[in-house]
Amino acid sequence: MGTERAPEHLAAILARLTGRSRAAGPKGGPVGGPTRVPDAPAAAPVVAGGQYDFDLAEFPLFRLGKAAPGRSNRAPLTYADTIAGRDGAPVARSWTVHPGPFGFGGQSAQVLLFDLLQLYAEQGARGSQIQFGTLRSLFLRRGTRNPSKRDYDRLRRDLDVLRGYDIHCKNAFWDSARRAYVDMNWRLFGAVFYLKSGPGTDPDEHPAGFVEVSSVLRAVAKTRGFFALGFDRHQFYRLRPLEQRLALYLSKHFTSQAVHRRFVRDLARVLPVDAARERDARAAVRGAPPRGWSPRGSGSCAQCG
Repeated sequence: MGTERAPEHLAAILARLTGRSRAAGPKGGPVGGPTRVPDAPAAAPVVAGGQYDFDLAEFPLFRLGKAAPGRSNRAPLTYADTIAGRDGAPVARSWTVHPGPFGFGGQSAQVLLFDLLQLYAEQGARGSQIQFGTLRSLFLRRGTRNPSKRDYDRLRRDLDVLRGYDIHCKNAFWDSARRAYVDMNWRLFGAVFYLKSGPGTDPDEHPAGFVEVSSVLRAVAKTRGFFALGFDRHQFYRLRPLEQRLALYLSKHFTSQAVHRRFVRDLARVLPVDAARERDARAAVRGAPPRGWSPRGSGSCAQCG
């Protein structure tokens, strides 16, 4: 590790991550040191604005680099860090995402997961299905009124991408009932159903499509609940892909922290930023503030190396 430089405030890196004020909470760990993992917020009734799963906001799932994701890059997406556990002892966490037959998702798959989680929260986060109606209704949520055939093909593919993800994690979950860390291999979703009124009709004519939620994701939603993002889906759609990912990550941390500190290189790993050189990854992070937003917490990043 190189010489540590003066922290660079995330206000410069973020600029506007919700205009909502928040009460002061616990401070984050020192720059470069273990981060204290906060307890998940208690399950809450559905509220106005966006909501998101606590753990999916913390860890990487998508490849957001300039190169289009897909079947060519089959290497697992990995992330590891060390946090301060509930007894203060260091806890090593790891998160590995194995792609399915359709490979990794990128920008469009990230938006689709956001949409599905919003629908699940709006539907009470209960049951084993997320009712999305028709693919066209998903486009209409985003304000896209005239999607092309290519848009439809990409949306179907993104559903298959999300269904194919196989997530292996160690110490990433805390079971509050058993007072234990959990290692799990799990998936986000199961089957997806497009209903048609006849064998030759368009699925968009029958508004009853749904995707099955995995038992793990159902259990997480039931026991931990989703956290409020502090911004709605329309604000999310206006952001660029890396801004969207950064907004989700920081919203999660600012639910329990007044200050969040990370090295720029570590932030690039958790988002993640695919870049050939570390300096390119740092430049991408510094250029990813959601422009014009006011953060509900504060944070800083230090350059390293």
